[in-house]
Amino acid sequence: MARLLVVDDQELFPSVVQTLLGGEHIVDVVHTVDAALQRLDAVAYDVVLTDLQLGPGPDGIELIRLARARDVDAPFLVLTGHATVETAVFAMKEGALDYLRKTADPNELKAAVARALQTGRIAREVKRLRGEVAQARGLGDRPVGQSARWLEALALAERVAPSEANVLILGESGTGKELTARLIHRSSPRRDGPFVAFDCSALAPSLLESELFGHEKGAFTGAQRARRGLFREAQGGTLFLDEIGDIAPEVQNKLLRVLQERVVKPVGGDAFVSIDARIIAATNKDLRRLVRDGRFREDLYYRLAVVPIELPPLRERREDIPALVELFLARRRGAGPRPRRVAPDALAVLAAYAWPGNIRELENVVERAAILSDGVELRRKDLPALGAAGSATASAGRDLSEEDEAGGDDRPLKERVAAVVARVERRAITEAMAAEAGNATRAAKRLGISRASLYAKMKELGIE
Repeated sequence: MARLLVVDDQELFPSVVQTLLGGEHIVDVVHTVDAALQRLDAVAYDVVLTDLQLGPGPDGIELIRLARARDVDAPFLVLTGHATVETAVFAMKEGALDYLRKTADPNELKAAVARALQTGRIAREVKRLRGEVAQARGLGDRPVGQSARWLEALALAERVAPSEANVLILGESGTGKELTARLIHRSSPRRDGPFVAFDCSALAPSLLESELFGHEKGAFTGAQRARRGLFREAQGGTLFLDEIGDIAPEVQNKLLRVLQERVVKPVGGDAFVSIDARIIAATNKDLRRLVRDGRFREDLYYRLAVVPIELPPLRERREDIPALVELFLARRRGAGPRPRRVAPDALAVLAAYAWPGNIRELENVVERAAILSDGVELRRKDLPALGAAGSATASAGRDLSEEDEAGGDDRPLKERVAAVVARVERRAITEAMAAEAGNATRAAKRLGISRASLYAKMKELGIE
């Protein structure tokens, strides 16, 4: 349901619009340019229909000029009782999207409003995408990796994508939660609609409510203009709510009602607006624990987690590190001639590190090393110190360097790196188990992995 504003100094045509479109949309009516500007300041309208002639004072063209000066982004349809080619061309040069006769067929009017609504959605999406491109980070458009847990998570994402089910993506910071959400959106029937991403931890509860649901002018101190809100911005598409575990209880209550009733009421407003957006939420917190502790609503959790998808941390998918490093280096090739590849000793060190910051940290390290490198090959000496990675990380580079110096290993690079990583993992696991007197739970915690992952890795490496 959209919000339309009709500006006409007569009563007949607005009543026709309300009769034709009032069942599908909210239709407000004003009779002067001044009244129209006041309404446009107070409410975020989706389309404005204005008469060309508005009696004494400013006309419909002047309204368009003044509205654009106030940064109103709603499309304008200009209507008049006496259409001519000259006036139509003039109106559209001044910013009108379309020009109609008041005596037009009702179906023609409905079609013009539908086109205007679609044009407005596309314009807002283009504006949003331009902002995203300017700040773009992450892994780009394609997921990278062949590890079993990563492929399992991607397969689940692809299976759920064609449905309308809400999805909850779980994983540590930097594991690719937004990338997975975008993959679901691109693989869904909503792919042609907007993808709106928002970090719920970025705002205080009062501002978060306004950002999600919109607000009317004067709803709170500083609300000088009306805003649609993210649910309306995502109409027909997907709304990605990152860090959903950080929202305050009062916002949880209102979000639950929106998910149940599929309507929003802007802060300070008195009219409900229906919404049509799929919700994908994400968090790096244990929501089930928050539910047990009474800090997150259980009913909201089940509304969001219709299909939960858990992304593995990078330390549990080390075999994907060579492909990720290759991707990050390939991105930099347009920025300069070097480096174009990674040396075995450097790759072994990268593959052995625990990566508490996950893929985001790996990208940062590769970016820095590429800047500092003085050749076409990224070597171990170019890498920054990788924190308290332990003797295993340091020895990984030595192990592979010794093999290179011996000159007796002609296996492909990936196989050689895999062998070194296996030795490093075996050493790290045996040391952790020894330090914890054979207690697998404490050893897994020491290694920063789950107990199930520890058992699986021990079986893979043949550790009794």
